[in-house]
Amino acid sequence: MRKLVCICLGLLIAYASTAQPSPKPKLVVTPIADRVYVHTTYGMYKGEPVPSNGLIVNTGDGIVLIDTGWDTKDDTDNTQQLLRWVADSLRQPVRLCIVTHSHDDKVGGIGALRKAGVRVVSTPLTAQKTVQAGYESPDGILPNDTTFTIGQVPIRTYFPGAGHTSDNIVVWLPKQQILHGGCFVKSVSVFGLGYIGEANLSAWGNSVRRVMNQFGTAKLVIPGHEEWGDTKALEHTLQLLSKHAAAKPQR
Repeated sequence: MRKLVCICLGLLIAYASTAQPSPKPKLVVTPIADRVYVHTTYGMYKGEPVPSNGLIVNTGDGIVLIDTGWDTKDDTDNTQQLLRWVADSLRQPVRLCIVTHSHDDKVGGIGALRKAGVRVVSTPLTAQKTVQAGYESPDGILPNDTTFTIGQVPIRTYFPGAGHTSDNIVVWLPKQQILHGGCFVKSVSVFGLGYIGEANLSAWGNSVRRVMNQFGTAKLVIPGHEEWGDTKALEHTLQLLSKHAAAKPQR
C-alpha cells in the first residue's frame, strides 16, 4: 500500500510539473472579400486563448488596419506578427490604423505601430481613455460620423452611442458592404455579453438599433471576438441585452 501511495504521489507531482497553460495561437488572417481580410490574434483569459478580430484593408495605395493585435504594454508580438504578415504577403506599406475603442485587444499594439511609422487614429474620447489605460495615445481626430477615402476605397467610421464602452465606434466599408462592429457587436456563437465593466447597458440596445438603421444592408458583420457572419449578429446582441436585463434581480 505504501508503495502504491508513493507511486500515485510521484505521478501527481510529475503531472503538476509538466502541466502548462494552453499555448497562445499565432496570428490568423482570413480573406473575406476582395482585398479585405480579418486578422485574428489571441489574448489569454483564465489560462485559455481568446480570439480578437480586426480588419486588413488593401486600398491599392497602402494598407488600412482596423484595430491593432491583442497586445499588452509589455508584449506587442501580435501586432508585430501582423506587420510582418502584411509586409510578406501584401507588400504594401501600412498607412493607417483605426482603433475602435480603448481596450487592450484593440489598442494594445499602438506602440509597435508607432515604431513602424504607422499613424493610429481614433475619436477624441478613445484617445483620452487610451492614455488613461496606460497606452500611447492615438491621434484623436475622428468625429462621430465621417467618411474618408484612401486609394479609392471609402471608409466610414460611426459612433452609434455608448454600449460595450462609452467610446465604441463601428467601421463601415460601403463598397464591400462589410461592417466591423468590434466588441460593440456580439458573435452569434457566444451566449453572454462578455466584459461589461465599462458598459452602458441601458444605452447599448438603442445604439445597436442605430447601427441597424445605418448599416442594415451589411453582407458581413465582424464582431470583436469569435465567429463572424451577417446582420444576425446585431439581432443576437439585442437578444443578449434583453436576457441580461431580464436576469437582473428586481429591487
